[in-house]
Amino acid sequence: MRHTFFILYVLLVISQCQQTAPKPAPVQVSSTGNQSPKIVYVNVDTLIENYDLYKERKAQLEAEGKKAEQNIGGKIQAFQKKIEAFQRKVMETQQRAQDIAPVELKKLESAFAQEQQKLAAEEASLAKQKDEAGLALEKKLGDLQKDLKTKVDDYLERISAERGYDYVLIKSSAGGGVLYGNKGLDITQEAIVTINEEHKKSK
Repeated sequence: MRHTFFILYVLLVISQCQQTAPKPAPVQVSSTGNQSPKIVYVNVDTLIENYDLYKERKAQLEAEGKKAEQNIGGKIQAFQKKIEAFQRKVMETQQRAQDIAPVELKKLESAFAQEQQKLAAEEASLAKQKDEAGLALEKKLGDLQKDLKTKVDDYLERISAERGYDYVLIKSSAGGGVLYGNKGLDITQEAIVTINEEHKKSK
């Protein structure tokens, strides 16, 4: 619904990647101690922002959120008009109460009480619909988070095994294992190309 929510979501994905960045089994170093570990790093901010799966699903969820917001918003506006009409009706009745027969006035009071109960039930229903829409969107965001994390982790694990990387470090604006890194060790662009190709083939 709001872009801020997606920013917070991306930060959550980044933090989870930092916690569980896959590392292959340590390579046995010879007794001479001359073998250095192979280390590379990934800029997760750039990776996520350029991941086609993320961009597609983000646009889809934003559209769904906007549609749900408009739907609920329309119902709330209609409900507010009902409230205003009810209040006018009650006020008009109060203003001419002296001219209304007691029996008729009692009927009107009973009708107003019933209408008030219906409006209260409708208000509760709208609040429930709004909450359910928010929870449904949160669940979809959670599912997307898991899907992104799984695919990124799988890729990093595969590339580590293929290239013999001992460590894949994380660089991000939210903090990570890399404050500064040699550009020659940055595999972010390669990762973006590969995961987007895999995503395209999976469609």
